[in-house]
Amino acid sequence: MKIAIFGAGGVGGYFGGLLAHAGHDVTFIARGAHLEAIRSRGLQVKSVHGDFVIRPAQATDDPASVGPADYVVLAVKHYHLAQAAPALRPLVGASTTVVPLLNGVDAHEHLIQVLGPEPVVGGLCSIVSMIEAPGVIRQESQLRRVVVGELDGRRSERVERIVQAWAACGAQAAHPQEIHVEMWTKFLFIASFGGVSSLAQATVGEIVAVPETRTLLRDAMREVEAVGRAAGVALSEDVLERMMALVESFEPTATSSMQRDVTAGKPFELEAFSGTIVRRGEAHGVDTPIHRSIYALLLPALRKAFAGPSASEQFLLA
Repeated sequence: MKIAIFGAGGVGGYFGGLLAHAGHDVTFIARGAHLEAIRSRGLQVKSVHGDFVIRPAQATDDPASVGPADYVVLAVKHYHLAQAAPALRPLVGASTTVVPLLNGVDAHEHLIQVLGPEPVVGGLCSIVSMIEAPGVIRQESQLRRVVVGELDGRRSERVERIVQAWAACGAQAAHPQEIHVEMWTKFLFIASFGGVSSLAQATVGEIVAVPETRTLLRDAMREVEAVGRAAGVALSEDVLERMMALVESFEPTATSSMQRDVTAGKPFELEAFSGTIVRRGEAHGVDTPIHRSIYALLLPALRKAFAGPSASEQFLLA
């Protein structure tokens, strides 16, 4: 399969690296020092599942030089989605499938506006992975889950092909019938934990050890559940209990990626998380006071981060 990985950071670098290591025709689209390192030394992946190097690795900053691919895996930060979507056009032909592996629940909606509905499917992933140095991806947890599904709920051969390709690489790959349920289930967890941990500046162990903060996290998740149900997403009856159990299963020292970005003064995905919850809650008549507070309290830091020098450097490096 010919595969373009648009964004060769922790997510794209790892999941794309798996496919390249398995022998698929993979081109990484990146830029800057990361791109130059991949070109000159290959893409190195350090993983708890085993280290490997893609050398030589196909990499470019020009999507037009790649041409239409069988699959385009989009793995940028959500706040770069509007910039990235038009740049995908040279990669998309009549039989291309676009797989977004972004946080949030609306990446496919933005892509459809630009590319049309035919190539776009739904996707998500769960992984702890990051750029350790230019050309080097570090993946440091047993979890490496990727989920892809048709937006209309049907099962398809195009989705099955990419899911089986990742499964053959050892990833926990799934092809569910209800991709929206999968996306909202992750969203319920990641948006709430990201917001609460960013404001509390606390590890997961510290959050669950304080009854007031643990309750706040649970109530934040309940708001997302209410918005999702109002939007017609058939979340499981025990989704809240399962996501709280997930939180409590983490290492006590774990932090959220959003919290780490806030602490470092980097841009972060507030609009994709609490911002989306607030706006969709208003549209469906669901009050979301916790996420409104998270959004309001973190918005000054977000604006400051986007005014800083690191904002433009993040593109293509999710």
